[in-house]
Amino acid sequence: MIGRFRTPSLPISLCILLAVIAAPAFSQSGRGGAPARTQKPPSPNRTQKPPASVRTLDPVLKAAIQNAPSAREWPNCDYACLLDLGDVTVKPDGTVVGVFRLSYKLFNERARRMAEVNMSFNSSYQTIKILQARTIKKDGRILEVKPSDIRISSRFSDYLIYDDSKTIGFSLPGIEDDCVIDYTFQQITRPLVMPGQFWQYWGFSDLHPVAVSRLTLHVPSNRPIRYQVYNSSALKPRISEKNGVRTYQWEMKNIPPIPTEPAMPPFREVRVWMEATSLNSWQEISQWFWRLKKPQAVPSRAIRETVSRLISGKKSDTEKARAIYDWVANRVRYVGLEFGLSAFRPYPASEVYERLYGDCKDKTTLLITMLDLAGIKAHPVLLYSQERRPTRKLLPTLSAFDHCIAVAEVDGRQVWLDATAESVAYGDIPEGDRGADAFIVREGNGEFQTIPHFTPEENGSDGENIVTLMPDGSAVIESKITMRGGAGQQMRAYSRSLTPDQRKTLMQGLAQMLSTGSTVQSYHIPDGTDKNGVFTLQLKVTAPNFARRSGNLLLAPANVGLTENSSRNPFILETRIWPVVIENPNLDRSKTVIHLPEDYAVEGLPEDVSLSSRLFDFQRSILRNEEGSLTIHWSSATRNGRIPPSEYTLVRQFFNSVLKASEEPIVLRKRR
Repeated sequence: MIGRFRTPSLPISLCILLAVIAAPAFSQSGRGGAPARTQKPPSPNRTQKPPASVRTLDPVLKAAIQNAPSAREWPNCDYACLLDLGDVTVKPDGTVVGVFRLSYKLFNERARRMAEVNMSFNSSYQTIKILQARTIKKDGRILEVKPSDIRISSRFSDYLIYDDSKTIGFSLPGIEDDCVIDYTFQQITRPLVMPGQFWQYWGFSDLHPVAVSRLTLHVPSNRPIRYQVYNSSALKPRISEKNGVRTYQWEMKNIPPIPTEPAMPPFREVRVWMEATSLNSWQEISQWFWRLKKPQAVPSRAIRETVSRLISGKKSDTEKARAIYDWVANRVRYVGLEFGLSAFRPYPASEVYERLYGDCKDKTTLLITMLDLAGIKAHPVLLYSQERRPTRKLLPTLSAFDHCIAVAEVDGRQVWLDATAESVAYGDIPEGDRGADAFIVREGNGEFQTIPHFTPEENGSDGENIVTLMPDGSAVIESKITMRGGAGQQMRAYSRSLTPDQRKTLMQGLAQMLSTGSTVQSYHIPDGTDKNGVFTLQLKVTAPNFARRSGNLLLAPANVGLTENSSRNPFILETRIWPVVIENPNLDRSKTVIHLPEDYAVEGLPEDVSLSSRLFDFQRSILRNEEGSLTIHWSSATRNGRIPPSEYTLVRQFFNSVLKASEEPIVLRKRR
């Protein structure tokens, strides 16, 4: 999801802090293409010298370098793609041979990450071979990657059953500003996944400038294929035919980088891309996957005994399903291989049970097998997680899916079950699955169904704050934040992974968000093992700088607490290119009681605020209480939808109004 902005479920302040304390690792995938699973690549010849053609510049690359843009032309880009070429041949027996070439001009130090190349594949049906790799320095010298420097490794060597998931990589030498890196590799996919079928993905535009992007596709003349180009009506293939082979070629040149903005549409909606396939319908995929999955869902004696023990004494199917789901989710370790990177056939349920680890399709197969023993019917579901793509409207390909979960019929209702989500309770749906166009496979028949989104009321946070304000402007703040939906899921996952020292660091960071310079007196953070209900943090701090003194006045903030998201405007640019898109609705609320010092009276209060726009709402009210305190109610909501660029001014005005209201202080005057 490069170039994608997603509204976080957690309050923005919490998201920033957690990113520092327990930052997740991000990986960048390659070009895409026919799904990966391959034969193990042959070990590189350690003594072979590169051919002479590798040690010279061919006319194509020479011309690309001569016409390459400069860093001055694209000051916001780290590099430019000079050549993005693919030549893919579909053989009569279904073998797919692809030769891909990538050349980049690196503008600055930030682009040096491009010199570390790693490509994933599956050795059960795919082979990748590096044909050439080199750096062309500014002075024209060519530095080649030696065959002995090409490394082949197993991404998941600790998990024996996934040792067919491989990575081939190399480091390009002599990297400097304005150098060019150039490499070509061959990818051979044998017809073991869906014999006789083929599909290909190709992206043209990107976040960086692209000089030439070209896909050439050769298929037997008697093999019909379908193709579709997205986000460009002008891009058409050149089609030719010779000796029983039909050739299609799509090409774009001098493509500017895709501009990025907060809350922009998903990358698939703004990038020019295409897909081609020989599959005629999604039903071919459902029938194929059912044939792979069904023989693996056979229970062993040990599985039968475990299910019998788990459901003993349970009266309803809901109780039985919850016990089985919790066992699979918590006891079977998740191996984070996305669907298609660890072969498509699930491992036998008995083997997953014995090893107590599995990827998404393997955990799903075990879960379905165990539910069936309890008399509960469940089915596998294929989807693309973390993105609400309209899969059913695309061409049928296996690359449309990267995740596998289950759906069950329990006590007359449909229950989605993602056994990889260890911190998500039974009956809940992980945020990354919400809104997905899910493909349910029932006895070989496929049906698309959208997994329900969160409603704003189901997703967000509720804050309760008690502030005891002192005459010198210091305060004691007792704060509680309760997280619902995706916010609670995220915090459970974070909490489970934090060490005691990291927990303390987290709470110290939250104390500073309550008020700068605060000191933690006490706190409570759950360990995340209880997956049911909401997730609640509690914190008590001493805040020496809560209110600002000015003569006889105390100026106190009207916005207090960890749910507060109104202190920034994400839409600072004056103009807008893309629609404003919200795909993750939420509702944050808080109630704050401020106990005033006895010798101070209220001089002035910010006005109540009620702002509303198409996708955003904000309310704040302040009440005076008879016992010498103030009560502040605050809420902020977002809804699913999109706002066209023509209405962007209204979005900016909304957030600027919220920001202005948030900066207005409570004014207290000392009594004479």
